[in-house]
Amino acid sequence: MARMVNIDDMLIKLVEFNHQFLKIKKDILNSKSLNASTVNLISIIGNETMTLKQITEISELDKSTISRQISLLVEDGLVQREVGEDKRFSFFELTEDAKVIYRQYQADFVEYMDDALRGWSEEEKQMFSVLIGRANYSLSTALSAEQ
Repeated sequence: MARMVNIDDMLIKLVEFNHQFLKIKKDILNSKSLNASTVNLISIIGNETMTLKQITEISELDKSTISRQISLLVEDGLVQREVGEDKRFSFFELTEDAKVIYRQYQADFVEYMDDALRGWSEEEKQMFSVLIGRANYSLSTALSAEQ
């Protein structure tokens, strides 16, 4: 007979995992002199050309917050702004510098995780990946049902 899983214990472990993950992210951001907002916006824009409205919808943040953050990225030379034909819309895309910074950030994260999971077998890593995927799907489904 299968043992009952203690959901409280699972939540404690999940909070601890999240705490560790955020610490790793903070360390990597600090080592690159980046902040989470910069990386978040760079990851949203990616290889696309986007309007402020599109970026705001994806980020689920306030338009004024995104506008302020995008302006700083334009000043820093990480995002290019092009004004549309009717001048009511601006289009934003990443500069090559931003793409290089993001690729390095991702590579550092992969290296860190690879080192952290060095003692794991490939089967354990695969199982962990599948379980994270299932958890994400279940949480997403639960969130959708609430709305």
